[in-house]
Amino acid sequence: MRTPSQWPSLRRRTRALASEIYAEAVAEIATLAGRALPPPAPGVPTIGARLANSMIASIAIFVATIGRLERLIGGAGGLPVNDIREATLQELRQGAGALTDRRLLPSAYEVWIGARADGRLRLRYTYDVSRLRALLPDSIGADVCVPVALDSETLGWVRARVKRPAPGTQLAVWRALKRKMYHYDAGVVAFFGFPRNFLLSTSQWEQLLGGRPRATSAVALDVGAGDGSLSLPLRSSFAKIIATELTAPLVFRLRAAGLDAVLAEDLRADWLGRSSFDVVFILNVLDRCKDPFLMLDQAHSLLTSDGWLVVSIVLPASQSDAAADTGTRQRRWNMQGDDFESGAASLVNDVFLPSGFEPLRIVRAPYFCAGDSFSPVAALDACVLVLRRIPRSEACNASTKASASASASVCSTCSAD
Repeated sequence: MRTPSQWPSLRRRTRALASEIYAEAVAEIATLAGRALPPPAPGVPTIGARLANSMIASIAIFVATIGRLERLIGGAGGLPVNDIREATLQELRQGAGALTDRRLLPSAYEVWIGARADGRLRLRYTYDVSRLRALLPDSIGADVCVPVALDSETLGWVRARVKRPAPGTQLAVWRALKRKMYHYDAGVVAFFGFPRNFLLSTSQWEQLLGGRPRATSAVALDVGAGDGSLSLPLRSSFAKIIATELTAPLVFRLRAAGLDAVLAEDLRADWLGRSSFDVVFILNVLDRCKDPFLMLDQAHSLLTSDGWLVVSIVLPASQSDAAADTGTRQRRWNMQGDDFESGAASLVNDVFLPSGFEPLRIVRAPYFCAGDSFSPVAALDACVLVLRRIPRSEACNASTKASASASASVCSTCSAD
């Protein structure tokens, strides 16, 4: 009997080793380039920061070029897509897609039905409307709890990522960079020209933002906008979007994407260049910041009297400090609920009403991240809330009705609007 050839295994191992060596080399060079950046200063980065960042941008373009060559030589390496649909309420009640891996966030769920090679995906949009309504204060209108539906733009994004996942070399660079620098900066270098995240489509955002203050002439603030992936579908809805981030590489990436980005850790008018905004977006940031209640207080002060706050938080909610190595410890919140309905109700009753915000719309959506060829799309279960700013005195009354314990700390700081 002939012994099987070891060459295929050796080739795979050699390619994997070469990829790791390449990734570590890129990470070392990018880290050295990052050290040339001046210390972070609030506002628009200086010319010196721009020149230093040009080295990081060049590395990102190089990594993207290698990724494209990898695709040309080895193919897309994706999976088939035969069916993408919404999970039914009955399936959700039966725990469809539930994961038990303790290494994952509690909000993570399995989007694949059966083997990945079958190409069938199931996404969470619907929820138990009557149950959520029963958990909210009676003063909140019935039209708040209306889910959105899976649409063609979302289908197109998912299909594209499943059929053409991120090149392996780019993922290897990202993993190497995360060990050496701020992990969101790692994404800036590793995924140039490849938006990895998706939340809601343009039409879904237009549906949620209908009736916003000052319509298309409105000016919005996007807090912690990352690489701008989630901001792209919002642009047509506003006259201007000012975005904030914590590091110069992220700010420059946002400015390259057409946003008026500034470096800001806190939401201060002198750093942002404006004293008020019509809409403030805090998308998948509130559970990652140092102090969620301080951030909401700052957003409240920056909004016009009729302004809107739009927040996305994955549920079940958990907190993880995105910048754990800097500043003070993360302030904890008292979130309840281990499913979407109870978690969304706790967000309203224990976080937003006490902070001066009343919900106008609550929807559920998958917060997507594009991955590797084995699992090209992963999703977290996200709650997106559109809220209107209410006066502090009104917030105290609302929070008292929703939760007596939550109102105590808020009412002591009430001030006239």
